[in-house]
Amino acid sequence: MTATTTGGARRRRSNDVMAAAEKDSHPAGVDDSSCSDDSSDEKQSLSQAAAARHSLSLQSIATSLLPWLGLSVWPCMLALPIFLNSQKFHYSTTFPRGWWTHRGEHWLDKSLEEGGIWEYGTELYGKTLRHPLGLSLGISAVAVGHFFLLIYFRLHQQQYLGKTTSIQSRGAVQYVYSDALKNHLSQPGGFLLLGLYLAITWVFDLLPHSYYSFSGGIQYKQVAMCLICQDFVQFVMHKVEHVAHPKMYRISHKPHHKFTNPKLFDAFDGSVPDTAIMILLPLFVTAHVVRDCNVWTYMAFGSSYANWLTLIHSEVAFPWEGMFRKFGLGTSADHHVHHKFFKYNFGHLFMWFDMLTGTYRSPNAVWGKEFNVGV
Repeated sequence: MTATTTGGARRRRSNDVMAAAEKDSHPAGVDDSSCSDDSSDEKQSLSQAAAARHSLSLQSIATSLLPWLGLSVWPCMLALPIFLNSQKFHYSTTFPRGWWTHRGEHWLDKSLEEGGIWEYGTELYGKTLRHPLGLSLGISAVAVGHFFLLIYFRLHQQQYLGKTTSIQSRGAVQYVYSDALKNHLSQPGGFLLLGLYLAITWVFDLLPHSYYSFSGGIQYKQVAMCLICQDFVQFVMHKVEHVAHPKMYRISHKPHHKFTNPKLFDAFDGSVPDTAIMILLPLFVTAHVVRDCNVWTYMAFGSSYANWLTLIHSEVAFPWEGMFRKFGLGTSADHHVHHKFFKYNFGHLFMWFDMLTGTYRSPNAVWGKEFNVGV
């Protein structure tokens, strides 16, 4: 009897302890569903905070990478020759064979992939005329590259790809975009004269024999050699225009130097003598120095040169300019130094020749003064 009473007492004390513990774990006025809701709210808040941090991180990455999309403008300059050497759109299946081979007794021989004779008039004063396919494609290559450049520049200029900085501290010159574009494309001393030069030298067979060959794709080494040779001869002629004689400078290069704070569309705004001396003559010399180019290489060189020459006249800096300057490649800030001070930076695509002759001046030297810091 006593043992039974004692066991029952122990069970009652144990039950009382468990009840007290359960009461402590569930304070008065708080039920299980309330605790569950608080836990769910806390988890949701943490999830939202993590999502916000992830979104901010992605936005930060996108913001930092967006300006660098402009680098795509460089391969776009070569879009047409790359396109016509692709398997699907190869020139040999796109154009009649007679347009890009000699129309002689062996004109069906696939090893003779040279410029065809122009069917519309095979001879003029005893001179064989080249078929204009290569000429047309060359001009088209420059136009296609320029089309991509203008789209990129408009996006960059309007800050859709990130904040831009004007080169000169007085700010970029203000202009109506459509009017400036029209003036840029219609300059008689620019694209029109350049097109006339290309037509004459191509059709009248004034280029080295290999330039008419459609065999092979772009020869990138030769493209680089052409750009360097062109810029060297242009550097020499540019300096001659400045120092040879005041009258020569006045009738040739001075009209271009009215732009002391140039904009992109001023690149080919000059005089006819200036274009002939500083662009056409170097082009002809380059063609006869680098004599082993094919037609695709000539196209790639022409498009790269014309579009790079346009870019260095930009009124705003590009994201790649700091990297370019480390290798002595021409930038818009480098060329603004020439337009601002006249006696420095006679090179255009490369600053190497100015560095060698002591006429190079880095834009860094005038940061915070005439130029904005960082350009």
